[in-house]
Amino acid sequence: MIRREEENAMSRPQKQRCICSVPEVTGFEPQGCAPSGSITLTYDEYETIRLLDHMQLTQEQCAKRMGISRPTVTRIYDEARRKMADMIVNGKSLVIGGGDVYVCPAMRPECADEEHCCHKDKNLSGGWREKEAVMKLSK
Repeated sequence: MIRREEENAMSRPQKQRCICSVPEVTGFEPQGCAPSGSITLTYDEYETIRLLDHMQLTQEQCAKRMGISRPTVTRIYDEARRKMADMIVNGKSLVIGGGDVYVCPAMRPECADEEHCCHKDKNLSGGWREKEAVMKLSK
């Protein structure tokens, strides 16, 4: 029988996920009470919510855009929904950031009508690592 530590050591490394842009809005606070904690929604979780719920793509289309498998999209989406439910039900603040992602390197045909494409708005083009590095340098 494989122990949990051995199982984790044998798993494949996580594949970096492609996102269309870094969101401009990076958090939300509850109104009517003080936050009872905070939830961090990673950029890849945000991207699955945006593509599946806002853009109304299928999980297969979302997977293709992000460069990952459809089952991975399902896992990311389930975790994002769980976090958002916790935030809403328990009055927690939401922070959007982090995750192993990169911003798509070039405009793709399927992004021609994309409102949030980083290739249309250069302010959205920096990946999270790049923006964090710039923020650290400016301090």
